[in-house]
Amino acid sequence: MMSRNDEHNEFLIVGGGVAGITAALDLAETGRDVQLVDTAAFLGGQVAKLDKIYPTDHCAFCPLWTDIKKVRDHPRITVHTSSTLQNISEKDGQYTIVINKVHPVIDESLCIYCRRCLQECSAGAVRPLWEHASPPSFFIDTSICTNCGDCVDICPTGAIDLNRTAVEIVLTVSDIIWATGFNEVDLTPLPEFGIGTHPDIMTSLEFEEWTAEAGRNEGSIIRKSNGNKPQNIAFIQCAGARDQRMLPYCSAVCCMHALKQAQWVKRREPNVVCCIFYTDLRTVGRDYYEYAIRQLEGMGVHLIRGRPGLIYALPDGDGIAVTYENTMTQTREIARFDMVVLNGNLRPSQAQTVEGARGPSLDSEGFVDTTRDDLSRFAGGFTLEPADIAESVIQGSSAAIRVATKTAYKR
Repeated sequence: MMSRNDEHNEFLIVGGGVAGITAALDLAETGRDVQLVDTAAFLGGQVAKLDKIYPTDHCAFCPLWTDIKKVRDHPRITVHTSSTLQNISEKDGQYTIVINKVHPVIDESLCIYCRRCLQECSAGAVRPLWEHASPPSFFIDTSICTNCGDCVDICPTGAIDLNRTAVEIVLTVSDIIWATGFNEVDLTPLPEFGIGTHPDIMTSLEFEEWTAEAGRNEGSIIRKSNGNKPQNIAFIQCAGARDQRMLPYCSAVCCMHALKQAQWVKRREPNVVCCIFYTDLRTVGRDYYEYAIRQLEGMGVHLIRGRPGLIYALPDGDGIAVTYENTMTQTREIARFDMVVLNGNLRPSQAQTVEGARGPSLDSEGFVDTTRDDLSRFAGGFTLEPADIAESVIQGSSAAIRVATKTAYKR
């Protein structure tokens, strides 16, 4: 099935995280029409998965929900979630875009969040769309759904259709903003970090989800392995980053992320010892350094300058050993921890998001190459360079200004 937009939609934004949302709102407010595409089932990107945001320690949900609602309600913005780019072609300064949109099995507009499908599904395929989605809704993970149809029969509003298929949508736009964000790199190729060898060795985003107030544990600090409270937690910086074997660059956000997570552990469980192993502490944003000092002095978070050489589960399975060189004391040491959080393995998700389509030019590290005079010229957020929320918002707005100015001159 194929449909074509009847009216000319001037701009395409690829990515519905904070950079893409900012660019969409800024362009729409100038009177431009915007098509916003994201592979996820909901807007918000990686920020939607965060519990708190620094340096204010506000819930990530609060400002994000407001902007998502503005995007959803704006008459000049059309949102395509669960959608991927299939093809991009250019002619006479215009781009023809083919989008593959997969309609959700559960229609959000009909779902009343009665939870009957959740209770009926024995396969565990029914899940909340997003903890903060408004209005709340469920989605079905088709990778584990058995297509038994029990949820269809029990739904009181007929919101569930297991036979929904993908639709191709063709758009014509004047320019493209790339704001596809980042994802975590699999750390398995670096065995010294011990990922996958113990349930209490997890990545930073996994730990964020595990301890989130809106998540399954409602903010509780507990171990995955046995459900007990940990006595100590190690936060390992530059895991996979600043490493020629994987990511040669600094991921920019990791120092602040570890400081935030450590201090929220201390707020909820003051007796838990938190140690951050770091290469050098980078707190470069406004009020970031003051935020770090507050955590170190007020919360008692420990900093250890050194990159661990080996992390491994102890033979009895009840603990994790971290071997490292303390570069301040110039001593080789080993310490036992109940939990280990690996931070730094972040890369731009551009290549995955536009797989199979003619996307922007990328440099050797996977970021948009802005030196090329083609589709790569307008980007925002982590697509352009490692950036936190504040920087991504600035870059998204800047990208909107650039494309709006470009088309204004063209006319």
